[in-house]
Order: sequence, then C-alpha cells, then structure tokens
Amino acid sequence: MPDSAIKPFRCHVFVCVNKRDGKPACEDHGAKKALEKAKDAVKALPYAKREGVRLSQSGCLGQCEHGPVAVAYPSGKWISYSSADELIRFVLDAIEAAD
Repeated sequence: MPDSAIKPFRCHVFVCVNKRDGKPACEDHGAKKALEKAKDAVKALPYAKREGVRLSQSGCLGQCEHGPVAVAYPSGKWISYSSADELIRFVLDAIEAAD
C-alpha cells in the first residue's frame, strides 16, 4: 500500500457529545458548550501553537459512566471533566505535550 499524502494532526482531541434517550450521556453535562469554549481557546493561541491541532466532536466513546469525556492523540490520554475550564486545560496540556 502506498504512503498516504494525508498529513496527520500534531494533536487531535475528540470530545464526546453523544446523547442517548433515557440513559446518561456526555451531552447531558453540556459537552457541546464545553467543546465550543475549548475551540475558542485554541483559536486564541498564536498560529504556530495551533497549527496542526484539531478538536473534533465525536459520538459515543464508550465511557458513558465517566462522562463527559474526551481523549487526546497522539498521547492517548483521557479526561472525565466537570467544567469547560477543565476541558480547556486538558486541551492546552495536550497541545504542549505534542510539541
């Protein structure tokens, strides 16, 4: 198989925003709003810091009992956060660790 021309992200954070009928899920805890605040924090960084960084909303990450959750790559670190500020700190730390 030939090498892909797709350049990987330097840091990619997936934030679960899943909603489940009648069962606890990350969006029940304001995950979409937290993700938007985290995206705003990344956009506020100098271009050199945010280049190659991606924050993506995801469906279920299979950790509903710990929600809301996010995972960062390439580190593979997870967080169960209780506020948008906590998610922002996780994202910024993931970016620093990817440098």
